Amino acid sequence: MNRIETILLVFLAALAVVGCQRKDQTAAGAVENTEAKQMLQGVWMDNETMEVNFMIKGDTIFYPDSTVQPARFKVVGDTLLIGEPPSRYPIVKLSANILVFKNQNGEELRLNKSDSPDDNAAFEHRPAMVSVVSEVQKRDTVVSFSNERYHCYITVNPTKYKVLRRSYNDDGVAVDNVFFDNIIHVSVYHGGEKVYSSDISKQMYSGHVPADFLSQSILGDIRFTRIDKDGFHFETIIGFPEETTSYILDTVVSFEGKVRITEIR
Repeated sequence: MNRIETILLVFLAALAVVGCQRKDQTAAGAVENTEAKQMLQGVWMDNETMEVNFMIKGDTIFYPDSTVQPARFKVVGDTLLIGEPPSRYPIVKLSANILVFKNQNGEELRLNKSDSPDDNAAFEHRPAMVSVVSEVQKRDTVVSFSNERYHCYITVNPTKYKVLRRSYNDDGVAVDNVFFDNIIHVSVYHGGEKVYSSDISKQMYSGHVPADFLSQSILGDIRFTRIDKDGFHFETIIGFPEETTSYILDTVVSFEGKVRITEIR
C-alpha cells in the first residue's frame, strides 16, 4: 500500500467516525426540550377569537370538547409532537405567554396564554370525558310473505366499547375523539318459532368493510327494509361517529336462518 492509499484510508476512517458522532449527536438532539415544555403549561386561547383551544398540564394536552381524548405531547428541538403516533407541528415562536406553531396545512396558529382562572371552567368536566349513552332502542315489525306472517325485532344496545376516531379540529391539529360502539340484537319469529336470533357487532362485517375504517367506526343502526324470496333484508349502517361517511350494507336473513351480507354503498 503506497502513501496516497494510506492517507485515503485514514481520511475515509475519519469520515466514518465523524458520521457516527453526528448520528449520536442527532439522537442526543432528540432529547425533550423541558424548558419549552414548562413554558407551555397552562390554558391557551386563540389570538383572534379568544376561544379556549386547549390546556396543557404536565405532559398532557386537554381539550374543551368532552369527546376529544387527552393526548401526550413533548417538545423536541423546535417541534411540538402530539399524540401516538405523533403528529408534528413546527414551533415558530414560544414565550411565557405566546405560542405560534404551524398546523397540518402549514398555516400559523397564534395562541395566547390565558391569565383568567375562569377559562379553566372549560375543563371542569374532566375526568368524565365521554358521557355514557344508556338508552336502549327497540323496534318491532310485522311482515307477510306467501300468506305467512313474521315478526322482526331489533334492539340497539349501547356499550362501553370505546372507539377512537383520529380527526383534525378547526385549528388543523390532530385529535382523537372517543365514542362508544353498539351491539344490535336482531330476531325473526314465525309465530312462536324462532327463525333467527343473534347479537350483531361491527366485527361481523370485517369482510366487507376495510379494517382501518372499521376500527374507527361504530355499528350505527340496523333497520328492516323489506322481505322477498331471499328472506328478510336489514339495512346496516357502519360509519364514523357524528359524520356522514359510512358503509351501507344489506344484511339478509334467509327463511332458514342463514345470514348473507352485500354492500349497498
